[in-house]
Amino acid sequence: DDGKIRLNLGCGDKILQGYINVDFSSSRKGNKPDIIADLRSLEFEKSYADEILSVHVIEHFFLWEAKDLLTHWREILKDNGKLILECPNILTAAEFLMKEPYAAAKADGKDGQMTMWALYGDPGWKDPLMMHKWGYIPETLIELVKSCGYKNVRQEPAMFKKRDPRDMRIVGEK
Repeated sequence: DDGKIRLNLGCGDKILQGYINVDFSSSRKGNKPDIIADLRSLEFEKSYADEILSVHVIEHFFLWEAKDLLTHWREILKDNGKLILECPNILTAAEFLMKEPYAAAKADGKDGQMTMWALYGDPGWKDPLMMHKWGYIPETLIELVKSCGYKNVRQEPAMFKKRDPRDMRIVGEK
């Protein structure tokens, strides 16, 4: 324990040790977050957290919501605090779809996970909240994060879900 405050925003069923796990849903697959809240209107103090991690969340918001969301999260971060976003890279999904259209366009199996799930979300949840509302490539997500006032914005290797190249990680600092 280094005394840093870390938030896992939109944790879903992925409850992480050392983080305050926050989600809109009270339970996913029997896993319960520490805090139930709408990520668009979190009630944390300004300059509260050292790190915000948000894995496969940003794509569940419309583009016009994303800027307000990331700006709100920036207020929650301490100076030099870190924002970490992971989400599908839709360029990789599109390339795979063009390479193997029939296999890639099926919802089941690994091929569907690499393409259709990246574009639209996992249909296995049978939940409209789990469907994707926008998609990004590294350059467009970096541009969005910078437009919200973050500095030193960069791509790093993805560490969750399918990882690189299907997924991407963008990191920025307050």
